Amino acid sequence: MVNISSIIIICTLYSYGFFLIYITYHTKKKGEKGAFINNLANTVVFLLSLTLNLIITKIINRIRVILILFPFDILMLVFIVFYIPIFAFVIIKEKRKVEYGPNHPKNKDSRPTALPLRYDVYRKLTHLVVVGIVFFYLILGFLIPDIIGGNILGFTQYLIIFLVGISLIGLLTADFTRILAPKYYPLKSINLILKEKELHMRLGPHISMGIGCFSIIIIYGLIQPLGIIIISTSMIMAIFGDVTANLIGRTVGKRKIRNTPKTYEGLFAGIIAAFISGFIMLLLLKDIYPLKNYGICLIPIIGALIIGLIDFLNLEIDDNLSYNFLLSTSLFFISLFLF
Repeated sequence: MVNISSIIIICTLYSYGFFLIYITYHTKKKGEKGAFINNLANTVVFLLSLTLNLIITKIINRIRVILILFPFDILMLVFIVFYIPIFAFVIIKEKRKVEYGPNHPKNKDSRPTALPLRYDVYRKLTHLVVVGIVFFYLILGFLIPDIIGGNILGFTQYLIIFLVGISLIGLLTADFTRILAPKYYPLKSINLILKEKELHMRLGPHISMGIGCFSIIIIYGLIQPLGIIIISTSMIMAIFGDVTANLIGRTVGKRKIRNTPKTYEGLFAGIIAAFISGFIMLLLLKDIYPLKNYGICLIPIIGALIIGLIDFLNLEIDDNLSYNFLLSTSLFFISLFLF
């Protein structure tokens, strides 16, 4: 038996994956090394997570391949059918403004390497969306019981896939336009919170965040309840660790890490914030899931050290992707031995 709606959605997502490959290829062709590494990592994680999801769901269901169930599959299809034509219309409208409106503001293609603190704060505030994901996972589902045969975790899993999925489709569509047709990009004001290196062929940090969250949800969210515990804890640790490291580093940081703009003060502040947030998260989850006491302490310690290592290495890959994917993957397999 074939779930037609899921197949259509999967094919749509794979088509976005091929666009990611196309952009990554052109980034390589233009010699933008940092952007190429970042785009390649996003592409690999996105396509790998989709493929692993199909394999896992095939094993679990044996007959059907299901990415998302009714009514969320229909709602996602409705979003796709309406969103893409509407966004295309907005692009056409922007194109007319650019071509026939000489007074239309030009899009700046360069700026100082470091963003003003105000815009950096705006960037970090977008991370609070992750808190919304955790809210839906751990709270909303328990307020709406018996939706899918009493399987509350199943309901929240498909709800999250739907919400993050449509967000990612919307963000990818917009960012493809920004990269391939920057003159006709209708959301130029968003460029104000992008760093100079993110203005050209490099996928934006919001894309890395979207792919990072979506990938771990469609892979580890299938393994319940452990997957949901790890996803929620990893996301919370990543967001508080990243925000704290950035703000402390920029405001009071003095000692630079090598020749990077990052500081040791920010690094250690991020590690501490990640540990505290992870510990509190698991402590709260203990009332819902039977977690072992040593795991509640050990998992945040390991996770905080992983975040610190990624921050110290200062990889070309956007940390919105590396934090979410690498942290969740590491903690998931470590947790198999702890819980």
